[in-house]
Amino acid sequence: MNAKRHRWLVLAVVSIALLLVAIDMTVLYIALPTLTHELQASTSEKLWIVNMYPLVVAGLLLGAGTLGDRIGHKRLFISGLLIFGVASLLAAFSPTAAALIFARGLLGVGAAAMMPATLAIISLAFEEENERSIAIGIWAAVASGGAAAGPLMGGALLEYFWWGSVFLINVPIVLIACVLSGWLIKNIKHDSAQPWDLIASLQIMVVLISLAYAIKEFAKQVPSFADVVLALAICISFALLFARRQRNSEFPLVDMQVFRNPAFSSAVLAGLVVAGCLMGINLVLSQRLQLVLGLSPLQTGLYFLPLSLGAIVGSPLSGWLLPRFRSDRFLVFVLTVYAAGIALFMFSFSYSMYLQIPCLFLLGACVGASIWVLRAR
Repeated sequence: MNAKRHRWLVLAVVSIALLLVAIDMTVLYIALPTLTHELQASTSEKLWIVNMYPLVVAGLLLGAGTLGDRIGHKRLFISGLLIFGVASLLAAFSPTAAALIFARGLLGVGAAAMMPATLAIISLAFEEENERSIAIGIWAAVASGGAAAGPLMGGALLEYFWWGSVFLINVPIVLIACVLSGWLIKNIKHDSAQPWDLIASLQIMVVLISLAYAIKEFAKQVPSFADVVLALAICISFALLFARRQRNSEFPLVDMQVFRNPAFSSAVLAGLVVAGCLMGINLVLSQRLQLVLGLSPLQTGLYFLPLSLGAIVGSPLSGWLLPRFRSDRFLVFVLTVYAAGIALFMFSFSYSMYLQIPCLFLLGACVGASIWVLRAR
């Protein structure tokens, strides 16, 4: 096979996998009212169904790249795909809310294995700097566009199928991606790679989940303050254990020194703010459109389409604009526009849909731009 065609096919395969990972971050927003009714899920269970997946991904992501260096990124990528496929089957046919929460956690394990492997495989496949930059730009566009497209996909599936279809559709895509990965991708290991620290990965995951539990419990109408205190104690204890382990480790998962770099710290903070706002808007708005305004799942998904298009456009456009400006100024500009877009979008609720559509497009473009800036830093 022609070498140039081969590497672009590799990019297509890893982009398909990344698209599944990104879509599953937001696909449940539209399905939430339906599956809550079908599974008789409580308010707390509903939030865990949504959040267990990103929490597990965030906890395991730090160590996954190191594991890929040791066993090979192809092997880790395919393993992640298989876990993701099995978890999708379990989620699609979950009989209870608890079973679905477990399946969502397993989905997070598969996604955490795949995400760093996708970027590593792209970097190894594209040796020429300009082509690599274009490929990573496409990677960023898929990541941001996939998250924004989740509600649209969920709405389209729920219009004609049962809620489990939002998970079941992953299975044939995973199988195709596995076959193509085995054919196209080379398994490259690094003999000098640092050891994989599973304990540290589990520690940071406990920190995130216990913190989320404390916040959710405190937000209840009648919270159990004993549970809140216990969850916070667990969170702080494991955070201290993680920090001590990183300080004493020859190969820490997180080099705390990098956070002394203002450029890096500001980019990470911006990414957290942008992603948090996007998920909050998606979650609240999808419920309002269906439960208050009476829109169908498909109509609700179509409502979010400008957000998806904006994210797809914003990422490569930022890759073109960023070299022409200082990155810190560009990031400030993106966040300012994002804040203005949110304010204008809230204001537009009292007016025509034609005003809301450009606001959603603008928000999506800012999400795509922020992901690109974070990757560049």
